[in-house]
Amino acid sequence: MKKGFFLLIILLIIVLFSSGIIAQTEIPELVTDRPDQTESTNIVPVDFIQMEMGFLYQHQKYSDGIINIENNNLILGSTLLRYGVSSRTELRFGGEYFYGQNFLDDLKSTIEGMQNIFVGTKILFRSNEKILTNAAILVQTIIPFGNEKLRPNKFEPEIKLCLEQEINDRISLGINLGTEEVSDVGKYFYSYTTTIGVSLNERMNSFFEIYGTMRNGYIPSNNFDCGFTYLHTKNIQVDFSIGTTLNSNISDWFGGFGISVRLPR
Repeated sequence: MKKGFFLLIILLIIVLFSSGIIAQTEIPELVTDRPDQTESTNIVPVDFIQMEMGFLYQHQKYSDGIINIENNNLILGSTLLRYGVSSRTELRFGGEYFYGQNFLDDLKSTIEGMQNIFVGTKILFRSNEKILTNAAILVQTIIPFGNEKLRPNKFEPEIKLCLEQEINDRISLGINLGTEEVSDVGKYFYSYTTTIGVSLNERMNSFFEIYGTMRNGYIPSNNFDCGFTYLHTKNIQVDFSIGTTLNSNISDWFGGFGISVRLPR
């Protein structure tokens, strides 16, 4: 965990010191897929590499009536790499380092390692229209790689429809509808996200989002989060977010921050 943390600090230092050079490149404004759960319809410009990195802390506490359970989870170096193949297609690769502490009454256990390693693509098939402004489809799969207690039993494919509607110059609506296979339970989960993005000024944006998952035989999970992004240059963005569950029988909140950078060609 320490090695991963120091590596991320080094990356942040490199990004900040190189911001003046990167800012000189004349390219479109940076649009990221973090920090909210809604994947944007945006495609990275051709031949550019975009790195989106973040940290997240999550606290969960619930009881089944007999046993009290508490989880403290820390995600270090959640990373998404995006590469623009064409004006309508990008390739994606990512993963994260997980560190979690579990308390089952007075019994404590710890688990850490790489998880959620994935590869995929996003394809834009509708853009700049008055009704349903932009639309894209995202296809990716989680790879059975990493800590054996955290990785899936096999490849877990996911497909997601990404929709965007511009309401006016400052406000936009984003919606994702998706499905993915979860191999350890042998079922397909269905997910949704709905986010409202509000431009506060030329550099700062905010968002408010509701998202969740549904699956047969399980109680639906619904959550809320919000946050903001700050565009340091055309190629560097920082973000902050907080969120909580909307399920009344669970105490679950989280907070995180991140940095995204688009490298010059």
